[in-house]
Amino acid sequence: MTSQKKTPSVAAVGSLKKTQSSLKFSDKSTKTEAQQRRIIAALRNGPKTTDELRALGCYQTSARIWGLRAQGFNIITDLFDGYAADGYSHARMARYTLIEEPDGQQPQ
Repeated sequence: MTSQKKTPSVAAVGSLKKTQSSLKFSDKSTKTEAQQRRIIAALRNGPKTTDELRALGCYQTSARIWGLRAQGFNIITDLFDGYAADGYSHARMARYTLIEEPDGQQPQ
């Protein structure tokens, strides 16, 4: 006889999400929120390419940028042809620039 685990109710999952959003993540975390925090911190120091953000442990960069835009961050994307860190030529690499934050602040 196998035991089956009961899946949490919708209410339990909702409360879990609220708890998770207040957690502190390690510098190496791949959680979406942790990656978004690293991206914003990096973009505050100037434009960054997809490769530069990957080096910080941020993957699926376009999806993370999309999420940040949905939160009110004004981030522009410039596409260019270039060479990635792996040495291969890539058409349409992205360079992201933070223009404005949700509270209307301009990056330093």
